[in-house]
Amino acid sequence: MHKLAAAVDRLSAFILDMDGVLYIGEVPVRVAAEAVAYLRRKGKKLAFVTNKSTYTRRVYARKLAQMGIAAHEPEIVTSAYATSLYLQRRAPGARIYAIGEPGLKRELEQAEFKLLPDARAEEADFVVVGMDRAITYKKITAGLRALLAGAELIATNPDGLYPTETGISPGAGAMIGALVGSSGKRPKVVIGKPSTHMIKISLGVLGSTPSETAIVGDKLDTDVLVGKRAGLTTILVLTGVSS
Repeated sequence: MHKLAAAVDRLSAFILDMDGVLYIGEVPVRVAAEAVAYLRRKGKKLAFVTNKSTYTRRVYARKLAQMGIAAHEPEIVTSAYATSLYLQRRAPGARIYAIGEPGLKRELEQAEFKLLPDARAEEADFVVVGMDRAITYKKITAGLRALLAGAELIATNPDGLYPTETGISPGAGAMIGALVGSSGKRPKVVIGKPSTHMIKISLGVLGSTPSETAIVGDKLDTDVLVGKRAGLTTILVLTGVSS
């Protein structure tokens, strides 16, 4: 604990993973709100990140507020938002077939991409895949046909699973695996952790450097790994996936 307290004093900014760190599903992690409030009182700069692409940043801000955690929309970085920024730089206005939930599609629409329906998936420049709890054979078929027609596969994140109130559930990796297995095409890019895309965006939000920033996460293979890759201090909590 002394080492952790010393790290908190030394660092000026913290990137906080959300799922498994601040909450599990809709249940707040015990004392998470108090910990965030403590960091605020200490004058630390905070960014809130998640590999999940299911909600917009505005919805996540509301969710955190309902749990007693103050977070402003510009402080939140989701894999959906990071994916929209990546594609804006690479192919603004591109045609996209998206497999995912409303948060992913809304972020892409706000970035002025053209989202295609199942019947026109083969016209897509990109197939963007995130977690989809309403995944169907029809969606996988449409995505497959788009890839075979020449679209590039973009993965919002590689998570095979994520924690819920009732236990571990499949993540976006399950949807990506279906398309990789059927098409033989691997993702052109993976946006979420352990890729450093979201960390670079978060450092920009914070206005901080890696040496003065820590990432707090619950997974060794994403949060801690990306922290090591980006040169951050890494702090692992045992409230989510890794135990």
